Amino acid sequence: MSESEFAERIAKVRARFVAKFADKLQETDAALPHLAGDGADAANAVEATYRRFHDMCGIGPTIGFDATGQAAKVLDAILIVPFRGRRGLSSDELARFLEGLESLRAVGRTEMKSMTVDTESAT
Repeated sequence: MSESEFAERIAKVRARFVAKFADKLQETDAALPHLAGDGADAANAVEATYRRFHDMCGIGPTIGFDATGQAAKVLDAILIVPFRGRRGLSSDELARFLEGLESLRAVGRTEMKSMTVDTESAT
């Protein structure tokens, strides 16, 4: 595979990451009312949300979105204990999660904007 083919493939993965980022935030917003509390609904919401951000932790930095990956890692760290315990978030965990989510939004906007600028300058 040539260097240009590799760069083109990475650009496609980056574009897909950017496109899915907004969807993941919307899915998380929809899940927020279900993340806390007892029962299977809360545990299922935590599991889906954990998986959403766990994927972002690994993929983001790999394709050049280091700050987004780090911000997602904060959320991953908050969610891992409730995920493993098959439970909803405590009120403290939910407060920390909401703070981390806002941080991820801000960092993501900045990095996604820079990706748009990079793409536009490349054309």
